[in-house]
Amino acid sequence: MDIEFPLSILKSVWSHRPDGRWAISNLKSLTLKPEKPGDDRYFLLGGDFELMTNRPNRQIADALSLFGTTDYLMQQSIVPVVAWNEGESAIRCIGTASIISCTGYLITAAHVLLDPIEAGYGATHIGGHQYRKDLNFGVLIPYMAPAGGIYFAKAFRFFPFQKMWVWGDWKQSPLLHEDDRWEYLTDVAVCKIREMPNGHAHQPLNMSLNPFVPGEAAYSLGYAELPNIEINPNTSVISDRSFSLNIYVTAGKVLQTFPQNHIAREVSTPGPCFDFNARVPGKMSGAPVFGAQGAVIRGVVSRSFSGEEHAYGSMLGPAMALPMDEPEVNGQSLRSLLERGNEGMSQVHGIGL
Repeated sequence: MDIEFPLSILKSVWSHRPDGRWAISNLKSLTLKPEKPGDDRYFLLGGDFELMTNRPNRQIADALSLFGTTDYLMQQSIVPVVAWNEGESAIRCIGTASIISCTGYLITAAHVLLDPIEAGYGATHIGGHQYRKDLNFGVLIPYMAPAGGIYFAKAFRFFPFQKMWVWGDWKQSPLLHEDDRWEYLTDVAVCKIREMPNGHAHQPLNMSLNPFVPGEAAYSLGYAELPNIEINPNTSVISDRSFSLNIYVTAGKVLQTFPQNHIAREVSTPGPCFDFNARVPGKMSGAPVFGAQGAVIRGVVSRSFSGEEHAYGSMLGPAMALPMDEPEVNGQSLRSLLERGNEGMSQVHGIGL
């Protein structure tokens, strides 16, 4: 099937009900327009001003998160993964993640969450592999902050990861000069950040249990080649006045699917996966891969080939059944949270979803 242009994303608007439960108050399709005319299959996202709902509540913070350009609205749900140690003068931008619940659950690539360990800048090997205590590791979410009088300006909140789930095992190397290696079961990972201030909702995207099929259009949004961010080493406040988040859109067709890759190991991407012919530069690892013409997330970007229109994604559906056990919480998974929890996760039903 052909890729239909212009591309669009089905985005929901969530809020807290008086009974304490999360609920969808509106659904809207956002058209993905390039900032400048050019390639329809890979572009910097711009767009017109949009209002996500005609019935915003009376809280100014909610209203300001529901009105803006398309790129700003998508940045409420697709966020950059960042890391830096206390006292450093720059924030590392290492990947992309998607918010999937009102309470702050996210999905990304497992290798993004393990980057501080595998790259050696954010972990110690004392008593096993542990993240450094002075490591700031999480995501940036933009918001409109008061800038004097009736004016507001774009600012950023840092949300550190409170919990993380990756699936696999450490494999010890028999060679003294080689470090232990993480053997991935899947490249899908789940993490948790704190809830929005004052009871407001994170704005999640829709997930699907269903896999891609060959020939289906697949497109992704992420922070391609996002440079590191200069900060004041004493306060960790962003000092680069020219800094702005740039979110890119890339589209292609699914070529093949590998649903038994965790057993057959047909390709090097770990676990059930697929490949698609889209341009996917660095820093888009972990970005959502949408199917059903932008209605649902079917996977996350796992790996790509520099300068080529060929990338691999990990399937989301099989990973949703993997255990997310915690102390005193057994039998929990992304699927159980979706079906039985009060986390503000949308269940999307319909043919082809």
